Amino acid sequence: MKVSLKKLKDCRVKMVVEVDPETVENRLREVLNDFQKNARLPGFREGKAPIEMVEKRYAKEAEEETLKSLIPEIYHQSVQNEKVHPVSLPKISDIQFARGKKLSFSAEFDESPQVAVKNYKGIKLRREPADISPEDVEMGLSSLLESRAEFIPLTESRAVQQGDFVVTDIEIWENGNYVPGRQGALLHVQPNPEDDFYEKVTGALPEQVREVTREPNEAEKKEGVTGRKPHTRVTIKGIQEKKLPGLDDEFAKSFGKETVDELREAVRKDLASHKHSQSIEKMKAELFAKLLSTASFPVPESFVEKQKEHLIEQARRQYLRAGVPEGRFNENKEAIEKEASVKAAEQVKLYFILQKVSELEGIEVDEIELDQRLNKLVAESRRTLEEVRRVFEEDMRESMRETKTIDFLIANAQFEEIKK
Repeated sequence: MKVSLKKLKDCRVKMVVEVDPETVENRLREVLNDFQKNARLPGFREGKAPIEMVEKRYAKEAEEETLKSLIPEIYHQSVQNEKVHPVSLPKISDIQFARGKKLSFSAEFDESPQVAVKNYKGIKLRREPADISPEDVEMGLSSLLESRAEFIPLTESRAVQQGDFVVTDIEIWENGNYVPGRQGALLHVQPNPEDDFYEKVTGALPEQVREVTREPNEAEKKEGVTGRKPHTRVTIKGIQEKKLPGLDDEFAKSFGKETVDELREAVRKDLASHKHSQSIEKMKAELFAKLLSTASFPVPESFVEKQKEHLIEQARRQYLRAGVPEGRFNENKEAIEKEASVKAAEQVKLYFILQKVSELEGIEVDEIELDQRLNKLVAESRRTLEEVRRVFEEDMRESMRETKTIDFLIANAQFEEIKK
């Protein structure tokens, strides 16, 4: 077997493989023997036809089966022998095959990049204090009160004022027409720079209709659209007053606490936990930025493209969950794709940096913890353990190793405490 490697671009590699005629012929003979066992030819019982007749009858099928089984096997052998590390499926081409001659083919694939990382221990990170002030706790309690607010219709008849909560029926502007949107939507009347809802609705009386406009988006501006555009048509159905509950023991009991003091302490703990999580996420973002700035290497285009598609689909789903029409996503798709390209390249680069750090530090997954997670997934998904391992184990192992690597880097960082 003869193998030659050629670097195409960045992480792209072309591997040309030649296989000696004897190896090919031996595999063909094995395939023909398998065909013979099940062959049904006139005048012979199943599996008893002479090999020469089987070869004549199934020549084309046997050659196809030989290539189908031999090329993947030779490809994997070549990859191991040449000590390359593919990170994408190979594109097989240029297959040259004839009886009695050598077999040759080409395989193009992306290989793992050569990553050099240094000074990853002792990275300087800023750390925010996790202490919670009494004012923070009171704001948290206010949020709980807001969550249990009641909206009571006004008995008096008057025009809409700033700060009111108005019940509305909404029609949305799409393709030059208003179409049904939401009925009974509760909207807060406050100034908003994105549209003129506040200006249009303030002063309106029940059953009056107002048309709200907005500034053109980026895609529309590129098309030369100027001036505000129709956005929604709002019908005022009524005005409601917000009434907050009292902060007392009865209110605390609705959250599973006996007294206001117990509720206040629970809020403090929740805020401290949330603030700690926020601090960790900010440190991770700073850590990732510094890791990316200290390592320079090309990344596999196939990885980047796959991650880009994932990010675009993620953005599309976020639009839909927010109730934004599909058309709005399409309007912004060019900007979304551009942002996704940049993020995907950074995320793929970071992935390989973290892999390298885990390799250098010998960071491995706790097998007991991995088994526990897999068994939990078995219980949740009602699949067999064998199926869960086959589908999820590799990704779960990689995710756990990456998490441990990030924890290691943060544990070995130098911290600068941020003062309030």
